Amino acid sequence: MTELRPGEVIAGYVIARRIGAGGSGVVYAARHPRLPRLTALKILKRDDVVGDDDVWRRFEREADIAAHFDHPNIVQVYDRGVADELFWISMQFVDGLDAAELHHVSPDRALRIGTEIAAALDYAHGKNILHRDVKPSNILIADPDSGRPERALLTDFGIARLRDETTKLTHTGNISATFAFASPEQVSGKPVGPKSDQYSLACTLFVLLTDHRPFRADNPLGWVHAHTQEPPLRVSEVNPELPAAMDAVFDRALAKDPKDRFDSCADFAYAATQAYYSDPALALTAPARLLPQPFPPRPGGRGRKPLWQSVLHRRTLIPVAVAAVTAAGVGFALNQGISPPAPATGGLVPDRFVGTWLATEGQTNYRLTVQQAKIGDPVLSNRVDGVLPNGSPFHCEFSAPLDEVPGDGDRLIVGTSEIVVREPANACKANGPTTLTLLPDGRVSRKTDVSGLITYTNADAVVSSWGREDAAIARTFPSLIGQLASSGTAVGWQGGLCQPRDPGPGEAAQGAHRVRCNADDTSGQVHFDVLDFDTRPGQSVAQLFFDSTPVHTTAVDHEDVAGNLTVTTGATVDPATTTDTESHRAIAAVSFPDGDPRSRFVMVLRWPGHTVNSLLTDWLERAPLK
Repeated sequence: MTELRPGEVIAGYVIARRIGAGGSGVVYAARHPRLPRLTALKILKRDDVVGDDDVWRRFEREADIAAHFDHPNIVQVYDRGVADELFWISMQFVDGLDAAELHHVSPDRALRIGTEIAAALDYAHGKNILHRDVKPSNILIADPDSGRPERALLTDFGIARLRDETTKLTHTGNISATFAFASPEQVSGKPVGPKSDQYSLACTLFVLLTDHRPFRADNPLGWVHAHTQEPPLRVSEVNPELPAAMDAVFDRALAKDPKDRFDSCADFAYAATQAYYSDPALALTAPARLLPQPFPPRPGGRGRKPLWQSVLHRRTLIPVAVAAVTAAGVGFALNQGISPPAPATGGLVPDRFVGTWLATEGQTNYRLTVQQAKIGDPVLSNRVDGVLPNGSPFHCEFSAPLDEVPGDGDRLIVGTSEIVVREPANACKANGPTTLTLLPDGRVSRKTDVSGLITYTNADAVVSSWGREDAAIARTFPSLIGQLASSGTAVGWQGGLCQPRDPGPGEAAQGAHRVRCNADDTSGQVHFDVLDFDTRPGQSVAQLFFDSTPVHTTAVDHEDVAGNLTVTTGATVDPATTTDTESHRAIAAVSFPDGDPRSRFVMVLRWPGHTVNSLLTDWLERAPLK
């Protein structure tokens, strides 16, 4: 299906970024049409189901089934419909990443994730629903928020079935679940029940505990043989830090005959946790409920209160970037590119690839620089800036070598990335080998391990999209304001919605050209204007924006500026304590030093609900000013 671009509107939802894709559709982060939150929007194009009614039925079934769920560890479904030939489902947006991205997980964390997913599965089974595709990538990990702990949520009921429906395979070998996590009854075409989901959960928990699968195979026939004939690996041998008592627990949950498995998923998760803490060396750190006192009741019957649903990176973040990964508060990262090495002589890169390429997805910005190179030389530098789920910014820089230049001239094969800068240390993840593809419309696409498919626009195209009057602003601040679409709106820094809007009668700075970003936003993002006076303004910032009243001025360092920026605020605004509200706006005007070519520009900023000092440290300090 045709990819949707940021800014496009489907059923009132404004697409922010692509999260990922699966067998039942493509998922986007989208702004809710009425509420100040992000929604996960799953899209399936009508053309994709022509001639395959079962695909649409599965997609429709996911909405019907999941809409009846009310469990803190199951992703909620809100609505569904058809718009512009696209079938869509709106779902809870989870701020975090999926369990397939987790590695070297501590045993207690893995067991907690397993316990929460077990509770979700038993809840679904109690409603006569089987998931049938339990695997790490269908488990979302919501990051801690406002004192609330991390939470695991089960998603993608796209191939779920009611237990009173037929559970046999339509065609021999047509297995919906991923082979590595499918039960023996699934891969052999036998009827499946709740214990099939338990088997898949056991495979998943095995991976979380060891970073290895419980069986070895590399093709579908191999997986069928492994699941139906071979014993699982010993979990304590794959990960020697785990006690041998856990082997018997996994042997039972991974039994070939469903009758030999635990009575419920919660029973399995509890037994695994109890076996882990049975080791005397681990009992000291065991949760109180598991210490040998007597043993308390198994956790399957304990009630849980729903946790606050956070607004998601992912993504996706996000390199690890969660991109995933969008937060309600907005922080921004510096846009100073990696200093590229000297161009290689006799390079092989087609000139059409060489240059700076920009992309924005949600609150994550990408700046890709491609230079001339020979095989093995650095060809790509990439910087990624965004916001972590706790509202703090992250900044990642990568470098990658040239592996191959295919003869068609429209692709570059780029080698494994190397992390150059990561702030904070756990917020960046390198990509494996990727392909840069030059698209017919002049853009470049790149499928990444962390953020999925990213489509970049050349910086020159960003400038030309704005037209003559605003070209100077776009040329100077391309990452800040983004590419102007035919709709008259651009998706700028961290997902800000920007548009040309020169000052009108009664407004300050009449005669200047202006780009306004987030002017109509009510969700709490930074509102920022960039004004172009053609030359350094003849009036002071105080005269232009503060009626010449006494003002506060502060000198601020910025890595993109030689010298200091000057930040001006009104006399009634205490930068440290005054919170911006509609009735008392804490406006900051930012000007560049004399002699700087950007001295013709002034930026006017405000951040609803925040102080000026917070605006300076969490936004301006990291905003791209070149």
